Amino acid sequence: MTEDKQKQLHTSEESVDILLFGAHPDDVEWGAGGTALTLKAAGISFGVVDLTRGEMGSRGTAEERDKEAEAAAAGMGARFRQNLGMPDCGVVDSVENRKQIASVIRKWRPKLVLAPYWEDRHPDHAATGQLIRNAAVYCALRKSDDPNLPHKPSAYLYYLLHNFTHPGLVVDISGIYARKLELLRIHASQFAKTAQGFGVLPLGMNDYLFGLESRDRFFGSLIGVHHGEAFVSAVPLKLGSIGDLPFLH
Repeated sequence: MTEDKQKQLHTSEESVDILLFGAHPDDVEWGAGGTALTLKAAGISFGVVDLTRGEMGSRGTAEERDKEAEAAAAGMGARFRQNLGMPDCGVVDSVENRKQIASVIRKWRPKLVLAPYWEDRHPDHAATGQLIRNAAVYCALRKSDDPNLPHKPSAYLYYLLHNFTHPGLVVDISGIYARKLELLRIHASQFAKTAQGFGVLPLGMNDYLFGLESRDRFFGSLIGVHHGEAFVSAVPLKLGSIGDLPFLH
């Protein structure tokens, strides 16, 4: 068997349908946790990749956050959760980091990639979104020293965290919203108390989960449902036909 054939077999065995990226160990849950739960219910495979361990946060240690992240991954139904070990509060859109992101995408070969929106008040969130956008070209390079074969996901979507822009689509998560909040509560070091209870300066509303629900209710209102998660696409999404729209089936 040739080396290329071995690579193809290896990658097909390890592939997932969707890859979700976050800057910190709770970002995916915060921005797309309900969406992840809908994927689990539909039998769609996905993995989670955190860029940092959140070690610079005011609440919790890196070790505590590692354990919480693994427990939350199990709760979401992720096939795997990986941490790239980039420095918290130090994520940058560099060539080397783009190559590292691309290598992960080339390894897991997702059809769809989800990541934070590239405009956000937290520089790590913004840098992560930029990294995912700019890593796309490295995913498809054939003249690369990456051990994984080239791969081009069909689409990239970016979930909103702090900053708002008009979303391209909103996922209805009303039916599983209580379970999304349970996912966030697994990150007890971050969300077990209000900001005042943690002894830190509140950013926005001092009750984190109340603030989250207020945001998700607003997103839901955009499509006439109780709760939603909003996504942005940097480019138009391709449809073979208007008939491919889900509400026509």
